[in-house]
Amino acid sequence: MLERPTLVRSQQPEATANAASENAEVVAADASRQEASDAAAETVRRRLRSMMRAESGTAIGPFVEPQTYVKLRETALTGNAAFFQTALADALEVDFSTARTLTVSHNYTPLLAALRALDLSEDKAFLITAAIYPTEFPHPQAIRIFLDRYRLLHRDAALDRLRGWKADTVSKIVRKPGRVAANADLRKPNSADITATPKARRV
Repeated sequence: MLERPTLVRSQQPEATANAASENAEVVAADASRQEASDAAAETVRRRLRSMMRAESGTAIGPFVEPQTYVKLRETALTGNAAFFQTALADALEVDFSTARTLTVSHNYTPLLAALRALDLSEDKAFLITAAIYPTEFPHPQAIRIFLDRYRLLHRDAALDRLRGWKADTVSKIVRKPGRVAANADLRKPNSADITATPKARRV
């Protein structure tokens, strides 16, 4: 009878050890996944930084001014979509809504055409695209696919798309003043009546 408590006490440490071991395995698995995610993110950051160092002092394509590319790169790396979309709209000479549609697509194809129209080199185009679509490049093969697609995209085809975007922008600008002018015409009789009313009262 006196030995039973001893047997129970001897079993408790074993159960506690098993539970602690299971908890340790779960924690280790979570830590391993977090480390893998952090390592992947750091790999992307190192790649972008190395490309920025390598590109220092290199020539820019004839279509885009050096400061324009720098602005695109810096706004892309801020992580603020609106900043980059504004810079892209300025570079392409299109409206903000058009530039926004090029960066919110489910893939980078529209942005690739825009950068090709600006005649950016492959490494510069990739740096900007990777900053805007970081999840599209989880492994080297994805980068190779991007470079192949960029090389195969003829600039004339990209310029055709750019002309279409500019035409849409112009049509929006033309339509907006038309609506404003129409509203202004409607307001003129009212303003005339207002100015005429005091005269009528004086008479």
